[in-house]
Amino acid sequence: MSNRSSISVVAKSLNITEKMVLGTAQFGSDYGIANIRGKPSKKDVFSILNAAWEKGIRRFDTAPGYGSEVLLGEFITANGLRNEAVVLSKIPSLEGAANYKKLIRNSLEESLTNLGSRVEVLFFHNSADSDLLQKNPDIFENLLYEYPVSSLGVSVYEPWEVDNLSGCKFELSFQFPFNVLDQRFERVSMAQGKRYARSIFLQGLLASANGLRPDVPLGLLDLHKQYHSKLADLHVKPVNFAVSVVAQNESVDYFLIGVDSTQQLLDIMNSTLELKDAPVLDMMMEKTDEKWLDPRSWN
Repeated sequence: MSNRSSISVVAKSLNITEKMVLGTAQFGSDYGIANIRGKPSKKDVFSILNAAWEKGIRRFDTAPGYGSEVLLGEFITANGLRNEAVVLSKIPSLEGAANYKKLIRNSLEESLTNLGSRVEVLFFHNSADSDLLQKNPDIFENLLYEYPVSSLGVSVYEPWEVDNLSGCKFELSFQFPFNVLDQRFERVSMAQGKRYARSIFLQGLLASANGLRPDVPLGLLDLHKQYHSKLADLHVKPVNFAVSVVAQNESVDYFLIGVDSTQQLLDIMNSTLELKDAPVLDMMMEKTDEKWLDPRSWN
């Protein structure tokens, strides 16, 4: 961890709201291993979006596969936020696509229609597809010229995926996993202002001591129990700690938060920042089986 000192400050003093990106995966599905409530209703989604905007969040992360672009677009249009909302979206996986150029354009056009706004960063959802940036850069130069898209990015899982793009002609943004137990990207070279941490709550595992979904693997249940038992011993609030570790790390410019209720959002935004007994949690990081840090392996 980059900061070992004991810190306890009000979140507003560090302007962490400006660093927050509201994720919308929860709006289109019952996303997350800690989500036992299911997909929120449209009314609840609009309540969350309204609260986020009122509290100062201006960045929103979505993707065609989330099933949330239409809802986000309705919110943007209804409130006249076309020129104020900062939207991040994705290129869906191109694996097996017979005509990837057509797929990219069709998907982007549909996203822009659904959102009713420009896209600040268009990420490759499947990092393996990003090799096209090196092979056929003209395709993406034309894309940026022809469509209201400001820049490109890649959603990655491993540090080497960033390294593989070091010679790319585009200054890319990156979304990468980063949380209390997973700080592998702390020393990876990425352009400042374009570093987006995701999985800061590890699908809710790090945010709450409450029960997880019934289909969760036993190893995750054990990790969840041990982690929250340790925080309880240290008298540390899980949400505060999870946000603190990410928000105060110099290798993170923005971080994604996902919620399925307005109260969850307010709990995050009203949290204080604190770091306590970090070495103890460092020991826990060393003992954690890495497979539980990657949701792709949870099945």
